[in-house]
Amino acid sequence: MFKKVHVFRVKPGQELLGEIARYCQEHGISSGVVIGIIGSLKSARLNFLMELPGKYDSVNYPGPLEIVCAQGSVALKDDSPVLHIHVQLSGQDTCRGGHLAEATVFSTAEVTIGELDYQLQRQPDSYTGLNELVD
Repeated sequence: MFKKVHVFRVKPGQELLGEIARYCQEHGISSGVVIGIIGSLKSARLNFLMELPGKYDSVNYPGPLEIVCAQGSVALKDDSPVLHIHVQLSGQDTCRGGHLAEATVFSTAEVTIGELDYQLQRQPDSYTGLNELVD
């Protein structure tokens, strides 16, 4: 199932999703499972699906925030890699989770991706209005 498990660090001040995408491109990962992410963030924007087809609300969260857990996938849509990651974040008085839209690393983010030995694909779904995994 896994060709290889990749573990890497995203450094302070870097944009988390952009750095994960860069790592995947540099290492030829087009199909994988984001097993987990831990670390801390200066800030984050999470998306929440509010209505179908594909209507989101975005909420910005100032940090510092701890990444309690995160998981997701790396797949291709029309030969382009797509990251889909959900995250749970905590602060001193709050705990929030949702679809990760943007995040800036505070101290570190440790990312673990299991590269798959088969290709995950996404395509538009007429019901959800989103790019869903192909069965």
